[in-house]
Amino acid sequence: MDCIKTRAIVARRADYAEANCMLTLFAEGLGVISASVYGVKSKKNSLRAAAQPLCFAEFVLSKGAGDIYRITSADISETFYPISEDVEKLALAGYFLEITGDVFSSEDNAPLSLLLNTLYALSYKNVAANIAKAVFELKMMQYSGYEPSLGACIKCGKEEASAFSVSGGIVCKDCKSRTDAALSADVLAAMEYILKSDTKRIFSFELSKSARDALAEISEAYILSKSDKRYKSLEYYKKLM
Repeated sequence: MDCIKTRAIVARRADYAEANCMLTLFAEGLGVISASVYGVKSKKNSLRAAAQPLCFAEFVLSKGAGDIYRITSADISETFYPISEDVEKLALAGYFLEITGDVFSSEDNAPLSLLLNTLYALSYKNVAANIAKAVFELKMMQYSGYEPSLGACIKCGKEEASAFSVSGGIVCKDCKSRTDAALSADVLAAMEYILKSDTKRIFSFELSKSARDALAEISEAYILSKSDKRYKSLEYYKKLM
């Protein structure tokens, strides 16, 4: 039987029978797939460590029945272990995984790259959780085809940014409504930087705490408006904050 080698992150795990599990993987070149691991609860099973949520590894797969794969081996690259030690970060990672599952496909690895870099920043860099969340949300909206317009007022075309509208971008002082979020120059600059940067440099900016909070509010309102979805993982994360 032919084998397939791919780099993937474990998004979810569901145990079944006495010792087996089914993994949901975000896999390069394959998209969102299901893959089984047999005898995973045995201490002698070499796949035990790789069959954990957030584990990123190079997996060797064989094709099983239907659309299900079977994992035959795994070479672990990263486990993002520090996240598992922090309940808030773990909940936030769950939110990132839920969003990625909606966007990721076999044709585009960019969402997976963003996910990995964001998880790395949460694990090993001094990046505030609300900044990691805001960056992830805005960039994922860009990948989904909902990049906000930041160059001119979306209603009249004037090159002035007084507020941000979840309908699609900046608005001038004459066009803004009561529901639009006030937008400072440093928050606007941060948004422009996020949308223009590649994922490896995407967290290389600084903001004051008030600006970080404002950016976080804007990005969350925007993704909720455009996705028109209730993220249970986000609700759980916010309960822990």
